[in-house]
Amino acid sequence: MKTISIREMKAHWSEVERQVALGETFTVLNRGRPAAMITLPGTRSVLKWDDHLETAVPVGGRTAEDVVRTDREGRW
Repeated sequence: MKTISIREMKAHWSEVERQVALGETFTVLNRGRPAAMITLPGTRSVLKWDDHLETAVPVGGRTAEDVVRTDREGRW
């Protein structure tokens, strides 16, 4: 892990971005104190939820399907 000041980060952003893409992690310092960390994002998993409308909490006595249908009236 490398450290870099905000000023250096602004001046050399393209190089920082290139190194991060290669797996490097930076701690960004603001007046000598850690303020942020720049790293590659983690992998995102896609939630598969086939029955989401059937298991949703009813809103005001209506089902989620009714709420969506009402909201979309005239637009679809």
